[in-house]
Amino acid sequence: MIREDIFGNFPQIAHTAYIDNTAILIGNIVVGENVYIGPNVVIRADEVDENYKVGKIVINDGASIYDGVNINTIGASKIEIGKNAIISNGAIIKGECYIGNCCNINIKTIIFNSYIGDNCYIGINAILENVKINDNMMVESGNILNEGNVALLVKPISKEKIDVIYKMSSANKILVNGYKLIGY
Repeated sequence: MIREDIFGNFPQIAHTAYIDNTAILIGNIVVGENVYIGPNVVIRADEVDENYKVGKIVINDGASIYDGVNINTIGASKIEIGKNAIISNGAIIKGECYIGNCCNINIKTIIFNSYIGDNCYIGINAILENVKINDNMMVESGNILNEGNVALLVKPISKEKIDVIYKMSSANKILVNGYKLIGY
C-alpha cells in the first residue's frame, strides 16, 4: 500500500524501484533509482510534531530494504538511507537517523536517533541509540551502543565485511532488474 499522509504528502518513487505489494509506504518519502523494498516493509513519514510538521524519509539509489523492516520518523525528523545501503530483515530505524552509503545494517538491528557513516557494518541484533559511528567502522552482533560506550564497542571494518556488502549490493541490483523484467 502506498498512500499519502494527512497533509497530502505522497511517496515519490522512481520508476526503476521495486516495491513489493505487501510493503506499506505512507507520507513524505522519496525512493531513488533501483531501490529494492521487500515484503512486509513499513516505511512511514506521517507523524506530526507539536507544530504539525511531518518528517521526511529519503532512500537513495540502489538501497535494499529487506523483509519486515520498519522505518519511521518521529515528528519532523529526517531519516536518510545512503546509496547501495542494505537494511536487513526485521531491522528498525526510528527518529532522526542517517545511514551512510554502502552500509550493511543486519538482521533485527535497532537504530534510534543515530548517525552511521559510509561503508559501515552493523551486526545482527545490535542496538544503537543516540550515537555517531564514523566511516569504515563496524559494530559486532549483539552489542548495545549508547553515547557513553561508542569508543569501546566500535572497531575498523574488515575487508571481508566490505566484500560482503558489495556482493550483496550487486545481487540486489539483479533482483530489482529481474522483478521489473517480469512485470512487478
